[in-house]
Amino acid sequence: MQENKNQRRRGVSLKTPSDVMRIAQRIVSDVFRDETQIEHSGKVNNLLVTWLKAWELDKLANIEKRLTAVEDTLQERGNEQEEFEHD
Repeated sequence: MQENKNQRRRGVSLKTPSDVMRIAQRIVSDVFRDETQIEHSGKVNNLLVTWLKAWELDKLANIEKRLTAVEDTLQERGNEQEEFEHD
């Protein structure tokens, strides 16, 4: 018999802000589906704050990427302008 070399994984993988958002959404949905939001209101609040922070980080990463592209374009245009002035 061959040994199973695949490790079993427990839990979920949280590598990106969207992973955190997905898990928080799932848990909050479960709480509301079970109609236990009053008894778990503090936990729900913490999850919503966590979701919001993950959303902010995701948006910030997008803004940083776009800003870098704009800065690179401006740098290229500045280099082209310098070459034009030297000719």
